[in-house]
Amino acid sequence: MVDLVAAIDTAPQPQKAYLQQLFQHIPVSSRSCRMVEMQADTKFIAANEPCNAVWILIEGHVRAREEQISGDVYVFTEFQAPELFGEMEGLAGISYYKVTLVTATDCKFIVMPMISYLNWIRNDSEALFSRVHAIMNFTLKESKNDRTYLFLDGINRLMLYLTQYYQKHARSKKCLMQIKRQQIADETGFSTKTVNRSIRKLSDNGLVTLDGRKIIISESQYEQLLALIDKKISN
Repeated sequence: MVDLVAAIDTAPQPQKAYLQQLFQHIPVSSRSCRMVEMQADTKFIAANEPCNAVWILIEGHVRAREEQISGDVYVFTEFQAPELFGEMEGLAGISYYKVTLVTATDCKFIVMPMISYLNWIRNDSEALFSRVHAIMNFTLKESKNDRTYLFLDGINRLMLYLTQYYQKHARSKKCLMQIKRQQIADETGFSTKTVNRSIRKLSDNGLVTLDGRKIIISESQYEQLLALIDKKISN
């Protein structure tokens, strides 16, 4: 076990600054934790398992996914550091994890016992307000996205997905997507056949550029996709 303050000190910026601010008043009695490093595509939380720890992502990306009885897997959101997993269940008094979480990249975590997290945040009103604010913003955003997805067909849902991917990953006004079509299918809820057909149609219309299996989105293409989605949603 390590001291939480020392563990936070190993995080890169801006994660380090955020976590130092959040945990600035945590008492020594709640600071015992452990550090975990994981490779990409590693499941670290499974739905319905006991929720006995809060996992603090300090480096990397994580995907939340739904594993159905049929064996189908649906990825419904992605998180980037800094992020806390398990705290919503803890604050809600739920004793088991609600979703399955898998590392999308190599990741580093700080893992706090749930009892330590709850003992601290019950007595730190500033930290509690900060985390409730973050959780409510996330929940409202996800609810809006869920409602939007319900009314979008295959190609429009893909367009929304591409704009969201661009917002997270664009560098120097360009986004290079080197992810598998199956991953896009998992994250949009459509078959790979529908995804491939939609990507070809977008390429034919000049809304994305294909380079082999890579998808390239320029800033102007992103703006066109965004305008088309806004028009679709407003109608």
